[in-house]
Amino acid sequence: MKKFYLLAALVLAATQISAQPVIDVLPLDKNAFRVTELESIPPWPKGVVLSGANEHWQKVVHKGDFVVALYESEAALIDVSYPFAYDEFVTVLEGKVILTSLSGEKQTYGVGDSFLVPKGWQGTWDMPVKFREMIIIETKAWVAGEE
Repeated sequence: MKKFYLLAALVLAATQISAQPVIDVLPLDKNAFRVTELESIPPWPKGVVLSGANEHWQKVVHKGDFVVALYESEAALIDVSYPFAYDEFVTVLEGKVILTSLSGEKQTYGVGDSFLVPKGWQGTWDMPVKFREMIIIETKAWVAGEE
């Protein structure tokens, strides 16, 4: 009888172990992300694009406590006169971006650069050429921004 219980316990343990999802480390491979296919997303609301195209694409590559997403835009100047809704960590994968705060301070970032746009930031987001980035945002903030 002991053998039966031991065997049953082993089978149960093996079932629980195999039922656990496989969790792999996600490499944030900039070279792979530069060529990852993205999906078209709806245009910015009227008045947000001050100049340039209103075409952009996105792909979520991870959603856990944080969202890791890829974003791409044709050349455009975006109005961020509303306070930025969340902290956003950015790594530039293609092109360049010029952030100009409401006070007039300009910061330029190119391929390989990383920066953090803090919650509440306001200004313009100028992508003078085709632009691609990897962004990391807290999931709660991402979901709230989708509503």
